[in-house]
Amino acid sequence: MAGTDALSLIVEKYGVSADWLLRGEGEMFVTQTDGTENLENKNIFSKKLIPLYDDASTIGGYNDTVADVNTPSGRVAEWIDAGDWFPEATSAIRHYGDSMVEYPSGSILALKRVQDLRLILNGRSYVIETSEFRVTKQLQYHAGDDFIMAYSSNRETYPDGTQIHSPITIPLESVRSIDLVLGCVLKEYSNGAIPIIKR
Repeated sequence: MAGTDALSLIVEKYGVSADWLLRGEGEMFVTQTDGTENLENKNIFSKKLIPLYDDASTIGGYNDTVADVNTPSGRVAEWIDAGDWFPEATSAIRHYGDSMVEYPSGSILALKRVQDLRLILNGRSYVIETSEFRVTKQLQYHAGDDFIMAYSSNRETYPDGTQIHSPITIPLESVRSIDLVLGCVLKEYSNGAIPIIKR
């Protein structure tokens, strides 16, 4: 239980009711002297925060660092506010590499967990995590197949015509999780605007 000083600070700073904090009774926020709620403080507590997994990035090829996004303890870099941009987001992760031209290297991808493989939208971008790697790719899956095809949007080739980022065949048995990419956020300058790209 929080100490008296900490409790007083929360009550004073955020307008939270001590009865609600200690016993779960009454309203969460105290009424102001003019009879209204403090909406600014209420919004602080009602934000939708999602985990940003920054320790295991998604890249255009293979990655030897894999995080289990089902068990966030000890792996979440921070909790970020998905805001109104991505209300369906369940997590976020950094993306590095150049195999997906629509997502600049270093951007943050907003993700929504896919619970049913039958709901994969062919041609859309997903983050797919296996026991060996995590990548961002455009997926193709057909019911009954025991594999998923993963394609890069970067179609660059070597001088001999071979694709630099060639398609990957991923066996279903090795898939740990699949997340739909809802869009990305890229901050180009420390004091500039943050471009939001929704898909």
